[in-house]
Amino acid sequence: MNKISEAELEVMKVVWKRNEVTSLEIIEEVSSKTNWNKNTIKTLLSRLVEKGAIQVMKDRGSLFVYAPNISEQEYKKKENQNFLDKLYNGSVNDMLLTFAKSKALTKKDLQELMKLIEEDK
Repeated sequence: MNKISEAELEVMKVVWKRNEVTSLEIIEEVSSKTNWNKNTIKTLLSRLVEKGAIQVMKDRGSLFVYAPNISEQEYKKKENQNFLDKLYNGSVNDMLLTFAKSKALTKKDLQELMKLIEEDK
């Protein structure tokens, strides 16, 4: 699957949330958040179908029903790995050290990480 753009991701969030959703429902929800027009959203849907991120399931009258081909968790996992590879040479350790040193992680965040580490032993 090709990379999903930021705009396409807004459409994907609606598809993931509803799992099977009509084009009209997508247009209503996305346009309420972004003020994009109907044609822009239809273009984004077409691109997502071409990329294999979503599929057209069936036609409800004059409305198409879309469903995801990739789960939100699969997408996040792939994007997290791309992020790690691109900025930290694949090292989770380097990323966490950078966040900790920049004070981007709160004390509570660090405690939760320590708890996860302890549970993983």
